[in-house]
Formats: sequence, C-alpha cells, structure tokens
Amino acid sequence: MAQKRKKTSFAARSGGKTTPLSGKKKSGGKSVPARRKKGLNWPVIVAAGVLLATYAIVVLFNGFHWPGWQEGWDDLKDSARTLLQAVQSAFGQLEADTPDGLVLDPPAGGEVRVHFIDVGQGDCILIEGSGESVLIDAGENDQGDEVLGYLSAAGIEDIDLAVGTHPHSDHIGGMDTVLEGITVGRLMLSDVPDSIVPTTRTYLDLLDAAEETGTEMFYGYPGDQVSICGGTLTVLGPVEDYDDLNDESLVIRFDYGESSFLFTGDEESGAEEDLLASGADIGADVLKVGHHGSDTSSSEEFLRAVGPEIAVIECGEGNDYGHPHLEVLERLEAVSAAVYRTDLDGSVVVTADGSGNYDVSTAEGRP
Repeated sequence: MAQKRKKTSFAARSGGKTTPLSGKKKSGGKSVPARRKKGLNWPVIVAAGVLLATYAIVVLFNGFHWPGWQEGWDDLKDSARTLLQAVQSAFGQLEADTPDGLVLDPPAGGEVRVHFIDVGQGDCILIEGSGESVLIDAGENDQGDEVLGYLSAAGIEDIDLAVGTHPHSDHIGGMDTVLEGITVGRLMLSDVPDSIVPTTRTYLDLLDAAEETGTEMFYGYPGDQVSICGGTLTVLGPVEDYDDLNDESLVIRFDYGESSFLFTGDEESGAEEDLLASGADIGADVLKVGHHGSDTSSSEEFLRAVGPEIAVIECGEGNDYGHPHLEVLERLEAVSAAVYRTDLDGSVVVTADGSGNYDVSTAEGRP
C-alpha cells in the first residue's frame, strides 16, 4: 500500500553520522566482500596485445634456434596467431562501440543536448548544456566502461550531477565504475523505504564507490529543483512510498526554455496514477518511456497527460521481456509521438534550442 512520502536524510539513516553508508550496509555485522572489478580496459588490452604480437612476430621471423626449436617455433606461431586474432577482435569491439552517426560535439550556445545512450536492456541518459552535464542512470554492471567511453567521445570530462533513479542493476549497475572513472560532483538517489532497501552487491558497490571517491550523496524528493545545464531539473516523483522498487523510481522533468523532457525510470501504472493525482506538471515534448516500453507502464491516461512529440524507448535488441510491448507502441501512436528505440536506432541524441525546436540524430542514422 502506498503511503505518504516523508523526507529523510543520509545522516538520519546512519544515526547522525556524517557518512551515509553505515545505515545501508545490512550485512549482519559481516564484512562486505571485496568489490568486483567490472568491464575490461580495452585500450590497455589492445596496447599490450599490439606490443606482445609485435614481439612474437619479430621472434618468428628471426627464428631462435634452441634445442627442440621446431616444436617451440610451431607453438609460438600458434600463440602469435591467437594473440593477433584477439587484438583484431579488440579493435573490432572498439570500432563497434564508436557511436557513428551521432552528434557528439558540445552543444552550441543556446542549445541543450540529451543523449539516450544505448546500453542494451537498461537506461543511461546524458544531459549536457552550458558547460555542465547530468548523467541519469548508467546501465548494467558490465557497462560502466562503455558509458565512460561514450562520455569521453562526447568530450565530457566530469559530471556535475549523477542520478540513480532506483536501485535495480539495469539502471545503477554501471554507476560505480563511472564514479571511479570520472569526477562526479553529486549523486542523487531515490529514498527507498527501509522495508525494501536492497542489500544487493550492485547497490552496495554504488554506495561504496561514492564514499571512496568523496561524491556527495543526497535524496531527491518531489519539488526539489536543480539549476543546471542552462535549465531546471525538477523532481516530480515518487509521490508516495511503495513496496516495489520500480515505483520508487525518481521521476524527473528537465526544462530548457520552452523545451521539456520527462524521465520516468521504471515507474509503473499505479505510481503514474498517483503522480497524476498529485497535480504534478508532467507535460513534456520529449519522453523517456517508462520501464523499457513495458505495458505495465505508460498508461493511456498518463501518455495523454504528457503529450510527447518524441518518445524514446531504451531496451535491448532481442530482449527476453518482449520490450517494447505492442500495447505501448499503439498508445504512443495514439498520441502522435515519434518513437525512437535504442534496440533499433542505437543511441539517440535530441538537441533542443529552448524554443520548442528539436533535432534528432541516431547511431543508425535514422532522422
């Protein structure tokens, strides 16, 4: 049952201590396992591979003659061939990860740019403008390095505000790697009720990374506003406490002049109904469709109230959930929204000029 949301603080959760983390580690007094290292540092692997392959080739062509050299020669040739194939594969992966077809230069003065980054079956959104940036979610556990690579390609050297909409791994899984790999000024999280605070390794990794990097953490509540990227970021929900982490998703509206964006995390229809009943201004030109296009979100009433011109669905190609569901696509068609999908279009970038004009580019080149 939904209950009226009350504000708390990290300090309150931790018995008044300055660190917010002690109240979160519900491990029964046991030590938390060592944090896993996620993702591969491809540039380093490639560089090392090139050096080793070069050395191997030199040896092959010079042919050291030691006892049993023919057998050693054959083994070395096989090893070199395998190494070269691995290096070629790594280069291919780097090339595949390059977001071709996208506008990645910093937005011009008077513009804001919102990137819906393709992280498969997860969410990751970058807002940049006026020399500032916001990162909303960071995909799954193994995608932090991929997100960092995208940020680097976009020329992002630090993040002013990061947001973890809710503690599911397909939203916050890569955020700890981001915190460790780039300077993040502040981290906003949803104030999840104590009864459903997760104790997953993913969630603890994020809290640990924030503590280790000195990133300030705070909860976002309805009505909270942050002036950033030349516009205003407003927290609209959740407006109640729920027993489902999806419904605890931070719902965020970003306004830039007359341009407006709405990000709903994985909020589902019941929480959408409560948000509508609260009187929140959810009308927006660009909508990040809730819960990867699941039919448990994006009700007809909710979509009519939003009235999006552009709708972006972040979901994985061939995902096991059937996202986006046909019912949601039909509802979006009913409100005349232009639909973009990361499973089909790759990363999607929307540039807004603050006057209600939008330009869309995609990794797959669809306008």
